[in-house]
Amino acid sequence: MQLAYALGLGASAVVALVGAGGKKTAMGHLIAEGTSKDYAIGYTTTTAMPPPSDLPMRLTGPEEWRSDLTAQEPPIAFARKRVVDPERVEQKVRGFEPDVVDRISDSERFDWLLVKADGARQREFKAPGAGEPVVPSTATHVVPVASVAAVGEALTTDVVHRPERVAAITALDVGDTITARAVGTVLTHPDGGLRNSPPEAAVIPIVNKADTESQRRIARTVLTHALSDTTRCSRGVLTSFESGICEVVTATTEREGTQ
Repeated sequence: MQLAYALGLGASAVVALVGAGGKKTAMGHLIAEGTSKDYAIGYTTTTAMPPPSDLPMRLTGPEEWRSDLTAQEPPIAFARKRVVDPERVEQKVRGFEPDVVDRISDSERFDWLLVKADGARQREFKAPGAGEPVVPSTATHVVPVASVAAVGEALTTDVVHRPERVAAITALDVGDTITARAVGTVLTHPDGGLRNSPPEAAVIPIVNKADTESQRRIARTVLTHALSDTTRCSRGVLTSFESGICEVVTATTEREGTQ
């Protein structure tokens, strides 16, 4: 099953990805899937990101983007400026305020506009901090991401970005063992994966890195908890991008598809 189908993307979509443990990889798969359909794909951020290695990167301004983005054939990544001396990576670019992303999406320059809407410092799991995530109001889909690899690990900064925020919205204390229930809670909590989601946007959580059958069982449990905690989401997606697995999970853990 293709990721775009699992997320319910149509011919036009603005997809904001939040969380940790697979946002960049998921965006890469959506680029490949959309390009195969001859869709015009844009890739940007409302925060900061390392520039994708396999796409042309265009730096443009909040007013100049109309002419600059027209001059480059999609798929294309674009941002506002380069970050000087970024931490943890060789290169990083800073994106746009959400109102600029709204104007770009309203321009219909792109069929799919993919937006990295927060950062995770390369951790497996996170809960948003103050001011996060930065989701454009035109987002049609919000995709909270977590890695199943966090389950069973200690709730510390070794694995989790902002463990104190995870503790604040779960039954865990910092240093406790991360449970499947805790990950599921954060994915669909109003102060977790649902935070700042536009009311009309579809919210579909992803649990990534389910590379083994044991990890897939845990990932299904995570998603069952996530979906049972909210009426906002009707399904989630279990993925192993390494193994080519993309499986839809409903609140009853019914398997609707696998590759």
